Amino acid sequence: MVLQTYILQNELRADLVSVTANADPDLKQLSNHSATKDNPYVDPRPYYKVILNCNDALKNFQLMRDDFRMSVDEYNKHFSDIGALRSWIYLQLGIQYGSIPYITDPIENVEDIKNFAAYPRISFEDLLTKLIDFTEKLPYKEVYAYPAGNPLVITIDGNNTQKIFICKPFVLGDLYLWNNNYLKAAENYSKILNIENNNTNINIAFDSYKVVYSGGSAYNDQAVRYARYQDESSLLYDQGWKTMFSAQNTNIVWNSEFFWGIPYSSSFKPGNPMIEFCSPLYGKYLIKPSQTAIDNWNAQRQYSGIPYDARGKLSYETTASGPAITKLIDNVTPVTNLNKGGKWGIYRAALLHLRFSEAANRDGKGKLGWALLNIGIANTFYTGTRTAAGAPSPISFDEINTMQTPYPAPYYLDARNNNDYKSPWYRNTGVRNRAGVTALDISLQNDMIGLEGKLIDEAALELAFEGNRWPDLVRIARRQNNPAFLADRVYQKLNTRQCMTV
Repeated sequence: MVLQTYILQNELRADLVSVTANADPDLKQLSNHSATKDNPYVDPRPYYKVILNCNDALKNFQLMRDDFRMSVDEYNKHFSDIGALRSWIYLQLGIQYGSIPYITDPIENVEDIKNFAAYPRISFEDLLTKLIDFTEKLPYKEVYAYPAGNPLVITIDGNNTQKIFICKPFVLGDLYLWNNNYLKAAENYSKILNIENNNTNINIAFDSYKVVYSGGSAYNDQAVRYARYQDESSLLYDQGWKTMFSAQNTNIVWNSEFFWGIPYSSSFKPGNPMIEFCSPLYGKYLIKPSQTAIDNWNAQRQYSGIPYDARGKLSYETTASGPAITKLIDNVTPVTNLNKGGKWGIYRAALLHLRFSEAANRDGKGKLGWALLNIGIANTFYTGTRTAAGAPSPISFDEINTMQTPYPAPYYLDARNNNDYKSPWYRNTGVRNRAGVTALDISLQNDMIGLEGKLIDEAALELAFEGNRWPDLVRIARRQNNPAFLADRVYQKLNTRQCMTV
């Protein structure tokens, strides 16, 4: 229930998803921003059910620790997992509803709080302060909740459990980003960016979470790829970018990109609830890509000259019923009436790079934000000798040393490399470059507001339908004190739809 609430509120209220003719009045209200109080899609109780379960677990963890039924190490990890999850859920509530009841004591039944008017509310600003304070005090805040070898890290029904646990530094990074503390946001995001730098498996060290170019390995097979250059009919659907969403969470392709996701088994309920909303064949086909989303992809140009962004074709398909979102229901075993498994991918590398870039840009590191958005660290910062084709060809250590960011931590990223030496970030290629679309103008490196807008535009191309759009628009509109940043985009979606139905 939380998945469909999260996706629908964050996507259907924004500009990238529209309703189909099959949609019920409640979905149409949500899309049109005319939802009534009894509309189930704006009911906060699905969130509060999770929060009350968290409150109960946190209380009992403390009792188990005090009674020596749980070791201190177990308590630290388990309490931090549930505590960070509660902070994340509260952040979603604050984004959606603004002023909300902040309840941290156990309550037996969510129905006991259905009269929300009886509970004091706190502002979104106060909520952020409380969440940051609580989450910072968690006793265990590592990137991975449990190290390899821990009995909780196992494979069950074909799915590994390591990344079903929330990534705590990302939660903190998001909280600080919303609170406009860009350095602290970057510090937490950087912890994830560099977590695998010293891995003895060099493919993991060079590729994991670094948004890299395709290098012929499953570790770096997340780029948009074609079987034949400049031949749009040869776009690969079973390799490259699309497979990040269809692969199992035990697959190298998935693990190089994602660090938090929830699998859904076809053998157990509920299955992937988004099949009901997205699929014309095995669901009710209630939502679809908006014309705005499609136009966004069609407005891009690839380096090969192909006049659109192929991430669109890899995120939705054209059916007899109309355009249908595939990204949310892609699975290694195709969806059928008997197989409704899949995954809810929540945190992944491209999202991390865009959020880190947003923080860096606001903290005066626009060139770094531009690099991660466009062509990568080495290609952006290198100032040495190049070949006739434009490729870096350093002839001295001084030239090699320009392949790194000239900033202290958390903004230091090392992409230095030559034939004999490779640094952790040398394969980084940029979000747009990985998709094969052309770089944006370098003048944006010195245009804070302009680059901020382009980062959010890129999120619409890369992260469409994943549940980030409404928060992105609200966060920037709030920061810039510019309601039109949000309102104009929603209006454009609704106006385009109305024009198409006339």
